[in-house]
Amino acid sequence: MLILLLSLLTSLTVSLIAVPEVRKVIIKSRLLDEPGGRKIHTGLIPAMGGVGIFLGFVLSFCLWGEDTSSFNLNYLFFGLILMLFMGIRDDMLPLSPRNKLIIQFMATFIVVVLGDVRISSLYTLFSGVELPLFISYAISMFVIIALTNSFNLIDGINGLSGSISTLISFSLGIWFYLVDEATLALAMFAMVGACLGFLYYNWGKAQIFMGDAGALFLGFFISISLIIFVNIDFALDVSNPYKIDTPISIAIALFIYPFIDTLRIFTIRILSGRSPFSPDKKHIHHILIRTGLTHASASSVIIIFSVIFMTTVMAVSPFFNDLLLLVVILSSLYFIPLLLRIRVSNYKENNQKSPFQSSTKEKTFKHKIFKIEKTG
Repeated sequence: MLILLLSLLTSLTVSLIAVPEVRKVIIKSRLLDEPGGRKIHTGLIPAMGGVGIFLGFVLSFCLWGEDTSSFNLNYLFFGLILMLFMGIRDDMLPLSPRNKLIIQFMATFIVVVLGDVRISSLYTLFSGVELPLFISYAISMFVIIALTNSFNLIDGINGLSGSISTLISFSLGIWFYLVDEATLALAMFAMVGACLGFLYYNWGKAQIFMGDAGALFLGFFISISLIIFVNIDFALDVSNPYKIDTPISIAIALFIYPFIDTLRIFTIRILSGRSPFSPDKKHIHHILIRTGLTHASASSVIIIFSVIFMTTVMAVSPFFNDLLLLVVILSSLYFIPLLLRIRVSNYKENNQKSPFQSSTKEKTFKHKIFKIEKTG
């Protein structure tokens, strides 16, 4: 456990030092993130804070890590570096969706085919069903690319992506430590420290954004980590006290906010006759901001929801099989739109104009009721 804490402290220190230095370089180079599209900030904010996260993570892992994992992490780091540079390029000069997809395919191909990090069966959903190699490769690559881009889509308010990365990495790090996967546990704790260092400058009124350099790199790291988690858990002996009987449901519960937000927003866009990839401000976190919450409050609400959801799924998992629990999780997503409608309704009701207000106050209220908080 000591080496895990040293890994966390090292990555935290490096990130705290590196992020403001990256910010200085970006400001001097005028590579600032401009408002528009699905972005809700109104000022020019430095992006590419993900570079600082990457430096903290990699330097800490290189200092304290030993490759004792059953997975070859060389291919993982190759993919992470490729995703980081693609993100940097996109932050500096936007790439076309086609070119981004090609690079993501290359990074994922290296990890899945050469690194053999893949979904090899249906695991506890349908025990004993092994996937043909080609089908396994195709499904694995689709899942990794889908989860990576899903994570990128939630990077819309200050503190959210960094907090979710911290929560998932910490949860997986504890579990990897308990099942004696020391190298993977160390990697997770190194990521926790790197994200916390970034959050110091991104929480509340952000001094820097992580940009695509951070969101794509983190999404790629988390998606692969979840597949590794499912594989290791499935291979554990049934006598192991830390074996989880519903690993797929737990993996979805860990990734619950990017999962439900992307599913919801894609459904809304498709039903409206628009491309599911067209930018807008209808994400759950955007709605929370428009109903009066600050960036810090909205991020906190989402993290608290994620923790409660994950804890609930883990608590009930001994009483369900993976397939049934997965159906319960998907069914519960019905209540998300309902809760959002209640939140919006309450906000409008609480801010209803008094009949004694002057016309000047009425105009001010109408302008402010859904004004998005300035982040710059």
